[in-house]
Amino acid sequence: LIVWDFVRFARENKIPVGPGRGSGAGSLVSYALGITGIDPLRYKLVFERFLNPKRVTPPDFDIDFCQFRRPEVIEYVRRKYGRENVAQIITFGSLGAKTVIRDVGRVLQVPLSECNRLAKMVPEDPDMNLETAKKLNPEFKAACEHDQYARQIMPHAAVLEGLFRHAGVHAAGVVISNQPLAQMIPLARDKDGQVITQFSKDHVEALGLIKADFLGLTTLNIIDETVKLIAETRGGAIDIDNIPMDDPETFALCQRGDTIGVFQLESRGMRDLVRRIGLNRIEDLIAMVALYRPGPMNMLDKYVESKTGKAKITYDDPRLEPILAETYGILLYQEQVQQAAQQIAGFSLGDGDILRRAMGKKKPEEMERQREKFIEGCHKTSGLTRKKAEKIFDNMAKFAGYGFNKSHSTGYAIIAYQTAYLKAHYPEEFMAALLSGEIGGNTKKMPVFSGEARDMGLEILPPDINKSAVRFLPLSKAVRFGLAGIKNIGVGAAEAIVQEREKNGAFKNLTDFCARMEPKFVNRKILETLIRCGACDGLGGHRAQLFEAIDRLLSRAAAVQRDRQAGQGNLFAALGGDHAGNADGCLAACEPWHESKLLADEKELLGIYMSGHPLSQHEKLLKLYSLARISELAELEDGAVTRVGGLLEKVERKVSKDNRPYATLQIEGIEGSLEAIVFNQELREYEGILAEGATVLACGRISKNEENVKMYLQEIYPLEQAPSLFAERLSIHLPAAAVNDNLLHEIRSLLQAHAGNISVFFCLQFPKGEEVFLSCGAGFRVMPRESLVTDLERLIGENSVYVAPLSRACRKNDSGRRFNGMRR
Repeated sequence: LIVWDFVRFARENKIPVGPGRGSGAGSLVSYALGITGIDPLRYKLVFERFLNPKRVTPPDFDIDFCQFRRPEVIEYVRRKYGRENVAQIITFGSLGAKTVIRDVGRVLQVPLSECNRLAKMVPEDPDMNLETAKKLNPEFKAACEHDQYARQIMPHAAVLEGLFRHAGVHAAGVVISNQPLAQMIPLARDKDGQVITQFSKDHVEALGLIKADFLGLTTLNIIDETVKLIAETRGGAIDIDNIPMDDPETFALCQRGDTIGVFQLESRGMRDLVRRIGLNRIEDLIAMVALYRPGPMNMLDKYVESKTGKAKITYDDPRLEPILAETYGILLYQEQVQQAAQQIAGFSLGDGDILRRAMGKKKPEEMERQREKFIEGCHKTSGLTRKKAEKIFDNMAKFAGYGFNKSHSTGYAIIAYQTAYLKAHYPEEFMAALLSGEIGGNTKKMPVFSGEARDMGLEILPPDINKSAVRFLPLSKAVRFGLAGIKNIGVGAAEAIVQEREKNGAFKNLTDFCARMEPKFVNRKILETLIRCGACDGLGGHRAQLFEAIDRLLSRAAAVQRDRQAGQGNLFAALGGDHAGNADGCLAACEPWHESKLLADEKELLGIYMSGHPLSQHEKLLKLYSLARISELAELEDGAVTRVGGLLEKVERKVSKDNRPYATLQIEGIEGSLEAIVFNQELREYEGILAEGATVLACGRISKNEENVKMYLQEIYPLEQAPSLFAERLSIHLPAAAVNDNLLHEIRSLLQAHAGNISVFFCLQFPKGEEVFLSCGAGFRVMPRESLVTDLERLIGENSVYVAPLSRACRKNDSGRRFNGMRR
């Protein structure tokens, strides 16, 4: 009832609420009360996973709220149940293997680069410790024994590993009591002065206190905003909680992998998976959310092969088929463990829940007790032999350790489906809401989302003080940039501009704009920003003229403001002229800014290039010879070696503490930017290429931490050299029936005109689908420039010529280096 109360408050106050997750989503009562929007009968959720007579811990509800309005719900709970009875829960960060190396190294004044080098030798795993790292990585073990810095750090790190490092606030947990918490548990204050418990969530639950999880989810705000925009632009609201769950267009979008911006399906790995799996039902989406985690990912291939018919689906016992058919014979959900134990061992679902917990925690004594009980139950209920029952138990235990709460997975899958549905049917509104979600936050995804919008056939229109709304605005086949999305322009200034425009009409020119806007909303910095980003382009003159006139414009505006405050009218305004005279007199003749200046300002203030892109003319080369997009590098493994292309925006040469030269580069791609570091040897080798404004292909090792992704450069080349350095072969695809002497003669002439060092192959295509590959031999090697490909396709037909790029990340010998990435 407490959970129902704060969910009711959120809905009454139009705070977006998710469908509910956690075991509570499996409760028919919570569905009837409206706490969760998930029908447990439709999705075959087990009530006893939520609550049963043998469960000693309180039931679990995970409720998602709009990220921005979550504090309103927490404040309501404080008011309703008493501030002294409500507190958020403390959490403790510990000294993990990587962290303890870096922290100890810092205290011992070991160079940061050396600390990072040692920490990166520790394998990526949340449960990794130093001893295990030595066993798994011989390089790390050798460093611990012989490296001077590691020998300094490790004796202290071994002692400190695992100790608490700092305290924070749990991302979601709130404890609610019927009496003052100070009488029951120790309390503290966080850095913002809010009361928090000094006991962690497990200890709070052990005391019997009620813990509710209030989770913030920005996707809910995007869904809510999209629905509101649909009502405004199309004149009819949709009920997002009652959309068809078998929509063909939604599943077609997923099958194409067009899921950038779709909740849970954005990552490169997920996009590849939805294509592989042929996603065509909500049950598969629920399974994907459960599978795409570190533990059960080893079952992904089996799931895909079973679904696509490449592997035979088998069951340890025929009675398990009704339970496991939904997941193609794979024991994936915790609820399936309960149901299987009930079906073949005669357990109650409550006993099945105890078995599920025992298998998940893998406690030997409890596992042995459950094993004997299960084997005995299988014999009595199903007549199974001990050997068969042991086999089933062992298989269940193997998978149950990775088992996922299906109620939790269903909640997230429904949100994922809702966003995919909106993207498929209402692309303008969805992309406008998605881009608006980046306002005021990290703008790194702005190029990714705007690029996705363009790929969907939507035009991103520039900001305009006479046309833009506060947030991004959907139009027919386009999205207009929102004023609040401009750097330095807050929501308050954006709202003031839109309100003045709606009240008194469009701004006639920049003089009119300055005169009508209050100085507290539009000051010099905001005016400069609006001009530089192009939001004033429709007011006459070019950006250089408008920028040069700022002082005169503000001076005139100040005079008008003074007259207005003194109650004096303006003669020109009385005669129907502009508020501050004729704008033309303010604009002096001057040279327009260079295109590079315009683009640089747009990138700085909007997060994207608007008037064009300095790399647009090189897009084909970048797409062909890059092994990954810059925006996708965060999805690669730490230490992966890959190849990206882009523009060298910034080159800074530096000297390290040990007096060695190095450089940091800012590489700007079409969908994001990357920092690269060039050390001494590579710096000497590629010095002549490292010039700001150069377009390059960079090859190197990826380094990831919690905040960003960097590349340690191994090779770098001018982009125009890519065909000669990174092309492996050129293939010409020809229908066999179209081959004749004249055609072959023309092809020969083109190949000879573009002689080079790349092999050429013909692929002859026959009517029944057969293909025969023929090598042209050493006499017909070419330089596969774009001009050659264009000329050949003009002769043979579109999409008939293919250049295969070098699959190895680096041009030179990179034996021992790894490429863990994606081939585009």
